[in-house]
Amino acid sequence: MTLARPLLHSPALAAINIGASLVGFAAYKILGVGHQLLVQIPVAVLVSVAAFGLWYVIVVRATSGRAVLAGPAAHLWTYALAFAWFPALFVPLHYFTQGYLTSFANIYYMWLFQAPTNALALAAAALAGRHTSRRHES
Repeated sequence: MTLARPLLHSPALAAINIGASLVGFAAYKILGVGHQLLVQIPVAVLVSVAAFGLWYVIVVRATSGRAVLAGPAAHLWTYALAFAWFPALFVPLHYFTQGYLTSFANIYYMWLFQAPTNALALAAAALAGRHTSRRHES
């Protein structure tokens, strides 16, 4: 197993997590309900899983199947590396948009969000990979 595929997919997964969190926040603002996390988290989970699934299918098709995460090791590396990519992407983004460094609590809470969400996203990608592989075999 090479790290090339996890190094392709893990930053995309972390970036999707950030974008999905922002979509969840927008949904909270639009709906105007009382508790932010009751809206933001479910929306962000759904967006993360769907967007990563879409990303994965597009990339696998664009590379004629060469970007498939083959085997559990590739999935585990992608999962683990997404945790490292999150602060690498989020800290500068937060600094440039807000003008100050984010707190460690924001990183920690996003890691708590990423743990189950990225497991679901990678499971969906594994299913999509099986489906895509079957389509390439036909």
